[in-house]
Amino acid sequence: MVAVQRTHRLSRDRDWLPPGVRRRGWIAAGAVWVGGGAALIGSVVAAPPLLFFWHGLLAAGAGTAVAGDRVGRLVFRRQLARLARGEVELAEVGRREEGELVVVRGTIEATDSLSGLLVDATGVYRRMIFAAGRRWVHEAATDFALVDDRGHRVLVQGAGARWLVSAREAVTYPVARLDRDGVPGPVRDRVRALRAAGEALIEASERVLAAGTAVRVVGYKTTSADVTGEAQGYRRPPQRATLRSGPELPLVITGVDDLA
Repeated sequence: MVAVQRTHRLSRDRDWLPPGVRRRGWIAAGAVWVGGGAALIGSVVAAPPLLFFWHGLLAAGAGTAVAGDRVGRLVFRRQLARLARGEVELAEVGRREEGELVVVRGTIEATDSLSGLLVDATGVYRRMIFAAGRRWVHEAATDFALVDDRGHRVLVQGAGARWLVSAREAVTYPVARLDRDGVPGPVRDRVRALRAAGEALIEASERVLAAGTAVRVVGYKTTSADVTGEAQGYRRPPQRATLRSGPELPLVITGVDDLA
């Protein structure tokens, strides 16, 4: 079952971050962009013939933009970890207070799954960026579990979750790929408007978070019913430690490989 599904403008994609975290991320990314841009301009001023190698300059500029975005995401992640006061083991989550913000690492175990809209993959979270007039983000997620190498397990509620991941390079697809049964209404509506304007192609990219992926999750501790959980007495079903979104911060998922 899909726990969350949203479509919003790419320009509003990080509005969920606390203002202080967002500000520090943009400052860090901006420093890289400004520094890289100044270096490129300085190179051209010092050696005007470099203008003949404009392809290389464009590549260098693109590399600077990517580096700035990576630095910004790194700052976002570090600030989120500080808000949660460091990582804890999965076995420790059950002993934390209700509503406490924690950071954990584990491997995704799918209790349900969804399919990509453009890529042939299944997982617990999909994230697609597409261009239809403006650039849009579509996201959907299911509930899942996290396990560690010692067999400890916590549940993760997908409602409100965010996946902090870099975008892949956009690919050109026929518009019909996103105007079919199974595509969420908000996406189809924007794609049909594009099609009505005479466009046959759409630029888009998609990533799917697969079971078996090692991730770090920031979320608020709670408990939920689970047949494999700890018994709470004969009058109550077994309970399992669970992570969820909260009023001040959504549940945030980051791939461990993306932390490098």
